[in-house]
Amino acid sequence: MIQLFKVACNVDGALENLKAVLSSGYVGQGKFCDQFERDVAAMLGHQRALYLNSCTSSIQLALHLAGAGPGTEVVSTPITCLATNSSIVANGAKIVWADVDKRTGNLDLNDAARKVTHRTRAIIGVDWGGRLVRFDELRKKVRGVTLIEDAAHAFGSIGANDSRGDMICYSFQAIKLLNTADGGALVTPSAALHERAKLLRWFGLDRTRSDAMRCYQPVSEVGWKFQGNDVLASIGCANLSLVKESLYLHQKNAAWYYDALSLVPYIRLPEPDPASSWWLYTIQVSNPAAFETFMAAQGVMVSPAHARNDLYECFRAFRSTDLPGVDEFAGHQVNIPVGWWLTDSERDAVVAAVRLWSSQPEARWDS
Repeated sequence: MIQLFKVACNVDGALENLKAVLSSGYVGQGKFCDQFERDVAAMLGHQRALYLNSCTSSIQLALHLAGAGPGTEVVSTPITCLATNSSIVANGAKIVWADVDKRTGNLDLNDAARKVTHRTRAIIGVDWGGRLVRFDELRKKVRGVTLIEDAAHAFGSIGANDSRGDMICYSFQAIKLLNTADGGALVTPSAALHERAKLLRWFGLDRTRSDAMRCYQPVSEVGWKFQGNDVLASIGCANLSLVKESLYLHQKNAAWYYDALSLVPYIRLPEPDPASSWWLYTIQVSNPAAFETFMAAQGVMVSPAHARNDLYECFRAFRSTDLPGVDEFAGHQVNIPVGWWLTDSERDAVVAAVRLWSSQPEARWDS
């Protein structure tokens, strides 16, 4: 089976780092976490980055910093991982669903702006598949609302600083371009907010102070246990060496699919985007479930990756029926393998299977 996702790991480098951590007698948040934060910030061109135990924690912390809580609202997209919107509920805020672009799956900026009220504290946009949300355009439409960028798919995607969110949340979960087995990062717009977030990731305590195990520190704001540890950060430090080549291969494979599939009937290809990381290559077909079954029979794993969140029972209180872009995108989107692990022959096999699908009666639709 040609895999949709795989775990990238610099095994030799990770083992060397892990040996150093495990033999040091200190496996918690330490020097490897600090090193990983510095290296990630430098690689992505940010002034600072805060390493956390997951992207979910990053989103929840960003929402807290934005003032999202009981009695407030957060405008968000249903086209995402459950983690995005579960974080809103965990903070006690109300989800207000915004529509998406029916071709890209990214936030519909006009609809998101229309949903803002005096109770809105944040808007969350997800960089679907690695395609960056145009936060610079959204910023012109709204004022006084924090723009949170869920960049779980977008490590390595290229965008000017003003085109990014006010706060950016990255994922280092196992199958991402850069992984620490599990983890995340939060990028804040100011050093002051960064320092506040640094305290909040560990109960509000300052880990740089060692006075009696911090027993005498005053705690002015309740935080969480969101910090990373050196075991996982050491894996991430080793895996940083893989990112440039992996990103190149994702982008190369995406460009190749454009050429190979552009004339195949009944298949909608994603819009070209040279700035995307192409963590996902999302096409649209008549019936994603039937397509998934067909492709599995050809030895190719495909998947929508995430289901639209607004239909989950856990979000029942926030349901909306007026999301035509979501209806269209969620009803037809599915992802084919695009990653660094594909051989030329496997890539050819994916294309051959997609072409064979297009000749089937169930493939026909008004595309």
